[in-house]
Amino acid sequence: MPEILSLRQLRVAFPRAEGAAVNVVRGADLETNPGQTLGLVGESGSGKSMTALAIMGLTPFSAQVSGSARYHGRELVGLREPEYEKIRGAGISIVFQDPSTSLNPVLTIEQQLLETIQTHREISQKDARNLAIESLRSMDIPSPEKRINDYAHQLSGGMKQRILISMALACEPDCLILDEPTTALDVTVQAQILDLVERIQSFNQVSVILISHDLGIVSEISDKVAVMYAGRIVEQGPTADILNVSRHPYTRGLLSSIPELGAPKKTLATIPGFPLNPAELPSGCPFHPRCSRVQAICRQQDPDIRHEQDQAFACWNPEPQHG
Repeated sequence: MPEILSLRQLRVAFPRAEGAAVNVVRGADLETNPGQTLGLVGESGSGKSMTALAIMGLTPFSAQVSGSARYHGRELVGLREPEYEKIRGAGISIVFQDPSTSLNPVLTIEQQLLETIQTHREISQKDARNLAIESLRSMDIPSPEKRINDYAHQLSGGMKQRILISMALACEPDCLILDEPTTALDVTVQAQILDLVERIQSFNQVSVILISHDLGIVSEISDKVAVMYAGRIVEQGPTADILNVSRHPYTRGLLSSIPELGAPKKTLATIPGFPLNPAELPSGCPFHPRCSRVQAICRQQDPDIRHEQDQAFACWNPEPQHG
């Protein structure tokens, strides 16, 4: 199956006036395929959102992006801004986590949708408006003919997020990045948004990257899962394998911290310590200060990626396959 998006050793670094550059993404390898959802999971500060920004060409001006990010075989790293603008929205779209800050409060939903559509399509104002209304209707927005005239403050959080997704899909991109799209929503609305994403993904064969700190949410709709820690993908593979036979201790820690519905009351497992500051990474494996399976080599050398069947992980002393 041809890849839509392929990352190979993608890196993002920020130079400092004194000392070495701060590496916030340290060689990410990912790929997405038509009609599949890839879940990118990790704690806050692990580099998930910066990876998405690097794909979109939206990193801060001071960022140094290297490695490779190919969209249908076309290299994005180093692409000139006018060429990137043709791809954003029409080829790859992104939905950020807080809809309240993503929508312009002084423009109507119609104005914002039409700007997106007419940037990439040469159609009349009337046709663009009709397309915008149909885009809202596809997101289950009630009375889209009326809602399109609203401002952001007149909408609920769930409605705002649906509108952002409709904007992202208005020009029919084949790759959609969702950066924690359910973080600010209650559980019921979260489920509705995830159902909507799953429906879009299966119907339109869109390739979806779902970024989240919640492995439970990601596991519901993802075909593949990649786990990120301290700027590096430490484990990835098919969702069922990651859930049932995860090999990296960090992945096991994330899974153990998910409460089980209907299970007897007990204290949830936790990962000791705190997420790392990317400017102060320890020697060796960055996870070793928090790891229960740490060995001497873990403190000395960062492990290479190991491949076992469909899974890949970076660990000197991985969890047993049946533990």
